[in-house]
Amino acid sequence: MSFTPAEQLAKKVEAELKRLAPQAVIRTDYSNYHDDGVDLYIYAPRKVADMLRGRLKGIMDSELKRTKDMRARLLMEDMENMSAEAKQKYGIQA
Repeated sequence: MSFTPAEQLAKKVEAELKRLAPQAVIRTDYSNYHDDGVDLYIYAPRKVADMLRGRLKGIMDSELKRTKDMRARLLMEDMENMSAEAKQKYGIQA
């Protein structure tokens, strides 16, 4: 099965996220773009969020340089300040 460049980027970021912070949760959203972009929402504890942002931003930058016509956004959310409903929706342990 062939993946779009946006899907490949999302898979790479997800694999690195699970390696660095297994407790973190990632949600991908392709709806803002047709086949040329992705929004990555990452829910992680505050103590690892800055480290994750730096590492994942490097992966995203290298992929975006390789594929010039792709767009991507990395959005971090502190999972400790999320509401109980949001935690339940995304499967985050309370």
